[in-house]
Amino acid sequence: MSRLAVHVCALTTQPEVFWVTEQRVEAACRRHPGISGRVDFDWSWDLDRFDAGAAGADAMIGWTFPREDLRALAPRLRWIQLTSAGVEHLRPFDWVPRGLALTNNSGVHGPKAAEFAATAVLMLGHGLPFLATRQRERVWEKRFSTTVEGRTALIVGLGGLGGAAARWLKKRLAMRVLGVTRSGRPHRYAEHVVPAARIDEVLPEADFVLVMAPLTAETENLIDRRRLGLMKRGAGLVNMGRARLVDYEALVERLRDGHLSGAVLDVFDPEPLPGDSPLWTAPNLVVVPHCSTDDCERYIPRTLDLFFDNAARLLAGRRLRNRVRLARDY
Repeated sequence: MSRLAVHVCALTTQPEVFWVTEQRVEAACRRHPGISGRVDFDWSWDLDRFDAGAAGADAMIGWTFPREDLRALAPRLRWIQLTSAGVEHLRPFDWVPRGLALTNNSGVHGPKAAEFAATAVLMLGHGLPFLATRQRERVWEKRFSTTVEGRTALIVGLGGLGGAAARWLKKRLAMRVLGVTRSGRPHRYAEHVVPAARIDEVLPEADFVLVMAPLTAETENLIDRRRLGLMKRGAGLVNMGRARLVDYEALVERLRDGHLSGAVLDVFDPEPLPGDSPLWTAPNLVVVPHCSTDDCERYIPRTLDLFFDNAARLLAGRRLRNRVRLARDY
């Protein structure tokens, strides 16, 4: 291939932070002069001209798009760059035609996710969810705390989110970091890593458990009622992965009975969180409406930098970064 025709499937139904606009693409082209001259873009907004754009596209950028008979709609399509790290909204992957590469934007969230994870740990460590609950109740009750330095954080998932968080907690906050991953392979910023099947061994060691893994058949309900009970009394939990990795009903019980000292949740199912959800009124719990990792200034620019890197790789016949492993669901 000498040139790449790219169709951008943009949605005004998403918040503006996720919009791949002409202005943002033009800025990215200026950052990548060596490859941008070989890439041609066109747009559909809310699918207004999706069929026409897809018909001549070699590649697409978007979050979701018509998938039925995609090969017939886009006979030249070789690659889709997603504007998200999560891919569960596209499963099952039986719509993906042979020869089509699907890549996500894992890593784009890293810097913001790491900073927010540190914020959440500091909030929990200094009792802010507890103090916020007492404020709502108009109760003057002191809770004394110590620093988080030297305390143990267990990160479930050491990919783009979890790996960045591990670096921040270890290097910036001088914490002891443990990890849980699918493989259990060592990680440079974790003192010890175990495979998911051995998570029970490390849960009782953690002062803070940070859930940052993707949702797959293997990770669903990973932090269930029994495992919440294995956590150290007084520990805190952060979920920045997906809601269905954690048993929220059991979490509320553990917060109410005092076994856990607090929680910060950024992900829910369904979203928006219904008004009658017990999570709204659970003690010592902070509800964040799924915006912890999305950098309002850099999210799409970083996604487009990844896109241009992959565009250069595709044109050179090289392996793409962040290719979704369909058999593993992420």
